[in-house]
Amino acid sequence: MKKELNILYRFIESSTEQASYYKVIQLFSEFGPVNPKTVRMVYRDFENSTAEAEDPLHFTSLESLGHFSIEILKETGSPEAFLLSTGDYNIGLDSCLDSDQFRDLFRRYGTGIENPDSNIKKKSLFGNLFTKP
Repeated sequence: MKKELNILYRFIESSTEQASYYKVIQLFSEFGPVNPKTVRMVYRDFENSTAEAEDPLHFTSLESLGHFSIEILKETGSPEAFLLSTGDYNIGLDSCLDSDQFRDLFRRYGTGIENPDSNIKKKSLFGNLFTKP
């Protein structure tokens, strides 16, 4: 069962009263949005000076967003996540010709992050040769 996560984020430019940050717009799998309770629980462990109560999921760097993605992967048991900026999403969307290409948008244009705790290992040619009886 494929349960990869897709994370769409947007870079918010700094203004006079607030520093620049990355905001998660969508966080979902092929089965729908990730449970908001799970997201809040994982997000609570991240210290974010830009986080606002009514508008959560702000990160001061892509590195922080990446660490959050790994923690979400661990919590949901998903094997991998794909992070995609809104700019890259729009570029990729323009190139989609059918629904199959649309479903593969995050995988093709996003940055992949693997769950370090996942027991699903990617098979390689050599792995198949050495594991066959």
